[in-house]
Amino acid sequence: MGIFLYSGQRALVLAPHADDETLGCAGVIQKYISQGSSVRTVIASITLNDSNRYSKEQSGYGIYSGTKRLSEFKEAMRLLGVADYHILYPDKSGEQLYDSKLDLLPRAELVAHIERHIEEFRPTVMYIPSITKHQDHEALHQAAIAAVRPYFWNGAVLVYETDGELTFQPSLYISLTKEEMNLKMRALEAYKTQLGSMIHPVHPESLFHKAKFRGNQTYVEFAEAFEIIRMHG
Repeated sequence: MGIFLYSGQRALVLAPHADDETLGCAGVIQKYISQGSSVRTVIASITLNDSNRYSKEQSGYGIYSGTKRLSEFKEAMRLLGVADYHILYPDKSGEQLYDSKLDLLPRAELVAHIERHIEEFRPTVMYIPSITKHQDHEALHQAAIAAVRPYFWNGAVLVYETDGELTFQPSLYISLTKEEMNLKMRALEAYKTQLGSMIHPVHPESLFHKAKFRGNQTYVEFAEAFEIIRMHG
């Protein structure tokens, strides 16, 4: 039986890159939206220029359009029903100053950006990325942990999984209906520049099997898993 409230909430989702929010939170986002709650998605960085992406199948790097990825992000948000979305560092220059380089930014600067969204949006619950092997994920996670210190803001804080986690021990499982799972997969399919092969973590098939695995852990068909940093009883 679920005890999580989805109505009357203000959920703030922080993501290092456009697609992380869908990988980890697209199911729970749907639940908030369907109950009339407010959802704000904040992407840390995106390059609006051409960008490199490694393909194991092709044993090398390919190039994709950053503006195309931005349009994919907007389409994913449209599918999920999220109208309130922001980008902390839209890289408009000819260089990639921020994407995959969040660890080079002063931590206090990242914290201040997150605090600004907390003060402006006034969330009741925040979803922050797990620590993975990617430096941007770790940098945003640590900055978020600093920003949600209870004497600044004391709402609920949950960590979601994407891929490449070094450690992840779920303490909360949110079951998804078939309809919610199907829409989550459709939202990920919007990210055509980011999709890999069927065994790549960023692929609807991989997303499906991960949700099945998390569901099996709690005897439901599909689920998203989270680590609880803070909740109030």
